[in-house]
Amino acid sequence: MCDSKSLEKKGLAEGYWSDEKIKEIFLDKQRRYLWNEDYWRNVFVPLLNLKQDSVILDVGCGLGFLGRKLAEYVPKGKVIGIDLDSKLIKAAKSTAVASESKYISDFCVSDAYKLPIDNESVDLSICQTLLMHVEKPLEVISEMQRVTKLGGKVVAIEPDYAGLSFFNTAYEALGFSLNDLAKMWYWEMVRALGKKKLGMGDDNIGSKVPYLFFKSGLRVVDVRCFDRVFWLIPPYQQKGNEFELQLLMLPPEFLAEKLNMRTYFFAGGGTEEKWREYFNTMKRVHEISKEQVEKMKFAAVVIQTVVITIGEKI
Repeated sequence: MCDSKSLEKKGLAEGYWSDEKIKEIFLDKQRRYLWNEDYWRNVFVPLLNLKQDSVILDVGCGLGFLGRKLAEYVPKGKVIGIDLDSKLIKAAKSTAVASESKYISDFCVSDAYKLPIDNESVDLSICQTLLMHVEKPLEVISEMQRVTKLGGKVVAIEPDYAGLSFFNTAYEALGFSLNDLAKMWYWEMVRALGKKKLGMGDDNIGSKVPYLFFKSGLRVVDVRCFDRVFWLIPPYQQKGNEFELQLLMLPPEFLAEKLNMRTYFFAGGGTEEKWREYFNTMKRVHEISKEQVEKMKFAAVVIQTVVITIGEKI
């Protein structure tokens, strides 16, 4: 069913996600942290209407986390993982073997724009944080629809950074005014706009996916949001806080380099002067956060909108 020879082109992201630090944080620890188990089992999975012999396609599978989680629900079926990065596919195979996910029977290196899968051959086609990194998400959705059986499900799990809401004691210590906060939000949107202009994806795509599903001809069955709230409160020993702390301690220099922030900022219309102000503010917030953590005085709550769109092929 899965023929890697059909790969015709590489994408802008090839090799990016297999960077060791990026892979460890964003494709491993973050993936495992994002899903609350009760939400996964009691809310999300029941919406998929999986059967024991269902065939699942995980597009942009990364290390295969989503496929491994879903594999237990299809003991007589299989899960196919597809990703652009051959290093990730190799790692996903190794991880599946180590975790004894025997139902994940196939992995392919492939471009999401041209899936090496037969028409109407899978019961569920699913992706998580993939559409936010492609230039033409509607084309990817159409491919996912093509390979899905009539009556089957197409699911996309994508963020909308414009919907971010947070409280942070480092910002409180800086005495940020409403204008200061508005300026930071504006700079983030400039960066996101630059990313989109360069064809690298849309960080605010989550709320647009239901409309894209409709345009592709899918019937939108349901639209949900993650229930995960990112929070960090002293004494920092609560379950999950080790990941929150790791994210918090990432230096702005690392994030700026790995996430191409400067390039995107200028592509979105930012200037050198505004970039320095933006980046220096990030550095100052980071320094205060570290100081407060050491004194057990740092606290933060982040509500990040992640939209789950469930469509049916009709």
